[in-house]
Amino acid sequence: MNSPAIQATNLSRHYARTHALRNMDLEVPPGRILALLGPNGAGKTTFLKLVMGLIEPTTGQVSVLGHPSRSLPPQLAGKVVGMIEGHEPPSWAKLELLAAVQAGASPNFDFSFLKTFCADRGIWTKRYGALSKGQKRWLLAGLTLASRAVLLLLDEPADGLDPAARRSFYDHLRDYATDLGATCVVATHIISDIERVADDVAILVRGRIALYGSLEDLREQVREIESPGDTTPQFGEGVEVLASKGIAGSTLTWVKSPLDDGELQRRAGAGATVRNLTLESLYLLTAGQNGDSLSREAKEAT
Repeated sequence: MNSPAIQATNLSRHYARTHALRNMDLEVPPGRILALLGPNGAGKTTFLKLVMGLIEPTTGQVSVLGHPSRSLPPQLAGKVVGMIEGHEPPSWAKLELLAAVQAGASPNFDFSFLKTFCADRGIWTKRYGALSKGQKRWLLAGLTLASRAVLLLLDEPADGLDPAARRSFYDHLRDYATDLGATCVVATHIISDIERVADDVAILVRGRIALYGSLEDLREQVREIESPGDTTPQFGEGVEVLASKGIAGSTLTWVKSPLDDGELQRRAGAGATVRNLTLESLYLLTAGQNGDSLSREAKEAT
């Protein structure tokens, strides 16, 4: 079995009285696209900075490609590339210079890809400071993809892009991960975009992982059940109740279970309806923005 591309063990990061990450345990397999979701302040950017070795953990450790993130050997340094919010080139720099700098840190840098990626944007000869927000993000995305690194860490990579450009970027990212067997961690608030291409999803809430798993498995296993009355059904073994609330004479219950819809409906009782959840619905449930949130036990799971 391949070793994890990223492995966090009891990872915490505190800023004065703020606990940005709390005792995180996470293994990210190689060759996967991980959607890293969570409300503002949940710890997404802090996690990416820890993986890149830009900051030190308060407790615990994080390894990248089998090595501590703060002390990668030289032969691996060029294989990890990040696009972190707030870290931007100087305004006077032109794309040719930025490409040369990135190529110096990325042995497999693909100039041809970058020129093609930027060809229709008219930005090759402009200074960075003269670009619009969307053009800047496209340029930075191009530099990141042209690096041909085996681990990409992306913080809101499509922020500022129009819908067509966002779709094009994520199509490029999916091709990148597939063709190179690369691991990509994408922190984003635009759930509908990343849902098209993600393999796995991790949802952070208040510095903890509230939910993590294969997106395909979560889609199949997490469901919403509406049943008559004001009492949460007793589902029995094999069903984890995540949350529930009453609405107009019925009860909505969110469960995680490998059981099929028919069995869940039978256990919920007469008149029950079983529905699958979109990633956005799952996120709103997990992050507590749907009127109710996950059980305390689920929130504290790592």
